[in-house]
Amino acid sequence: MRPKVSVIIPTYNRDALLRRAMESVLNQTFDDFEVLVVDGAKSDSTKELVRSYGDGRLRYIPQKGKGIANARNLGVKKARGEFIAFLDDDDAWRPHKLEVQLELFRNLGEQYGLVYTAFTYYYLDRERVLGSKRPIAGGYVYPHLLKDNITGTSTIMVRRECFKRAGIFREDFVTCEDWDMWLRMSRMCLFGTIEEPLVAYSIHSGQFSFGKYLEGRYKMIEVHGDIKHDPRILSYHLLQIGLLEMFGGRKGLGAQNMLRAFSLNPLMKGNLYDIMRAMTDVRTKIYIMKFLGRL
Repeated sequence: MRPKVSVIIPTYNRDALLRRAMESVLNQTFDDFEVLVVDGAKSDSTKELVRSYGDGRLRYIPQKGKGIANARNLGVKKARGEFIAFLDDDDAWRPHKLEVQLELFRNLGEQYGLVYTAFTYYYLDRERVLGSKRPIAGGYVYPHLLKDNITGTSTIMVRRECFKRAGIFREDFVTCEDWDMWLRMSRMCLFGTIEEPLVAYSIHSGQFSFGKYLEGRYKMIEVHGDIKHDPRILSYHLLQIGLLEMFGGRKGLGAQNMLRAFSLNPLMKGNLYDIMRAMTDVRTKIYIMKFLGRL
């Protein structure tokens, strides 16, 4: 019998964090699910960890270390559930996450293909919450996703059939492959939102490279014509990228991007509200603290 939900957890040599993630799934109030642990390191210890639970809902899937997008794609291809949920190995769910999302899907029309939730930023090293991020848009969210990744991948539940229409994760993205995926999917279906923070998104040292993140941002501009060819949207991206480049020490390139942003849209028409919101967003504060070495 096929499970209602397939949960995909990519992992790579992080058994302690993986245990926390898996247990947050196993402790769900809704239990008709399978968990696909996609192991990019093909580690014996990870395999034994998964098998040690003796739970037939846990499936260990070795991967040939081809990156996060490939791991998620492998999970999607092997998933048997009607719905697919994603959980990064360093994040954790609140016990009623799946139940609440499925209840919302039951109350929404078939045109809704994805539900995402609010989440908290959890600083693992100090074991404290740094802030929370709530959904800023529901329904037709494509215009919002053109500017920002308004979702968090570990919050998302999506109808499996949506991947048949939107395609799978692009594996040539170093980062932002999730943003690219949800942007493409938002053209095919409506998004539902849950205001309650149901995911702890972990912040910890060695989590990500800003160089790689910026590479992903440039890739978003390159492949999405609605970003690249719209002066207002492109200026918003270049302004953000320029600020991040400057914080990262590449002041010349940062200034160049910011100048181009204002040359495209001198008064930042259509962007002022989004700029103000981004400046006060807890994610921006966390990025700045990362740059300054304070996290």
